[in-house]
Amino acid sequence: MIDVGFTEDGRRKQRAVQGKTKSEVQAKLARMKRERDSLGRVLDRATRFEDAAAAWLEEVAQSSRPKTFSNYRSQLRMNVNPALGRKVTADLTPGDIRRMHATIRARGGGDANVAAAHRVAVSVLEWCRRERMISENVASLVPPKRTKAGKARGSLTREEARALLELEDPRWTLSLLTGMRSGEALGLRIEELDFEKACAWVSWERTDAVFRHGCGTPTGRRDEKGRLAYPCGRKSAGTCPLREFDLAADLEFIRLQGRHVLVRPKNHIAREVPLRPEVVDQLRAHLATDGTNPHGLVWHRPDGVPITNSEDNAALRAALLRAGIDRPDASTHWLRHSYTTLSEHAGIPHAAYAGVSGHNSEQASDPYRHALTTEGRRAVDALAEWLRS
Repeated sequence: MIDVGFTEDGRRKQRAVQGKTKSEVQAKLARMKRERDSLGRVLDRATRFEDAAAAWLEEVAQSSRPKTFSNYRSQLRMNVNPALGRKVTADLTPGDIRRMHATIRARGGGDANVAAAHRVAVSVLEWCRRERMISENVASLVPPKRTKAGKARGSLTREEARALLELEDPRWTLSLLTGMRSGEALGLRIEELDFEKACAWVSWERTDAVFRHGCGTPTGRRDEKGRLAYPCGRKSAGTCPLREFDLAADLEFIRLQGRHVLVRPKNHIAREVPLRPEVVDQLRAHLATDGTNPHGLVWHRPDGVPITNSEDNAALRAALLRAGIDRPDASTHWLRHSYTTLSEHAGIPHAAYAGVSGHNSEQASDPYRHALTTEGRRAVDALAEWLRS
C-alpha cells in the first residue's frame, strides 16, 4: 500500500495491490510508485476498455447526430470491443491496436472499415486520457496502414464551375459560391432566407434518423443470424409497429417525414451566408413555382417530401451533363471541395472563405484543397511574363 495524495478534508488517499507471490506484489508496488512519481497519479488498472467505451458512448450520445451515434455503436459492437473490450485500458499497447486492425482485415474488412474502427478507439482512449485513467493514447501512435490507394474527392475546374453557374440553377449556384454542405442545403427552410439583407441562415441540416424497437425489451431469443428477437416479431427496428427514433435525449431536432429529420449543423452553430444578387433572383424564381411544401423547405420533391442525398447526387450529375460536363462519379460534396479549391486559386484569404463554408481551421480545410492543372499552368505563365517584364 502507498499514499497517493489527500482528500479535500485532509485524509490520506491510499492505493493497494495484491498478488499470489511476494515478487509479484513488489513488481506491482514498484510500478505504482513509478507512476505516482513520474505522472503525479497512479493509473486506473481496474477499468476495462468495454466499460470505458460504454461511459464514453453515453457521453457523446448527448450531442452526436443520429447516423454518427449509430456508427459509433456499431463499430464498438462489431470491431473494437471484440478485440479490446476485455483488456484493462491502462495496459493497452500499440500492438493491441495493430492486432485489432489485423482481425478486422482477416474478417474481410477493408481500409474504410479499419479506419472507422480506429477512429472510435482513438476517441474512447482520448476520453480516458482526459479522465486521467491512462497516461497516453496508444491508438494515436499507430494509424492504420492503407492496403490500396484511397479514392480522393474531386473538384470542378474553373471552366466547369463557370459552365455550371451558367445553368442559373440556385441549388448549384448556392453550393458553388458558398461551399454549403449538401445536408445544409437540403435542410434550408424558406423562413431562413432574407432577400432584403441578401443572406441566408444555415441553422439546420437534413439527415436520416435511426429507429429502435418500441415494442419492449428483447425476449432473450435470437434469430438464425444471432440477432436479438423482440416482442413484435420483426427483425428490423424500422419495421416495428411501435418503432421510435433512436436519438439522444438532449439532441435538438425537427421531425419532417419518415426517417427525415433536421438537426443542427456539424459544429452546432448557425452561420450567416451572403447571397449575391443573381442568387437572390434565382431563388425568387425557384420559389415562385414552388408546389406542395408542408415542411417549408427550399428544395424538396414535387410532393413535398424531403430530398435524399442519393437523389441530390443524381440531380447534380444530370445538371453537369446539361452543362456539357461528363463527371459520372461526381457528388454534391464535390461542390464544397470546389468552393475551397477555387477560393484558394482566386487568392481569397482563408479567414474570409472559411467563415462562409463553416470550416473552423486551416487543418479542416486542407482535405478540400486540390491542385488544378490549368490554374497551375496559368500561374507558371504569369510568373514567366512577370520575370520577363
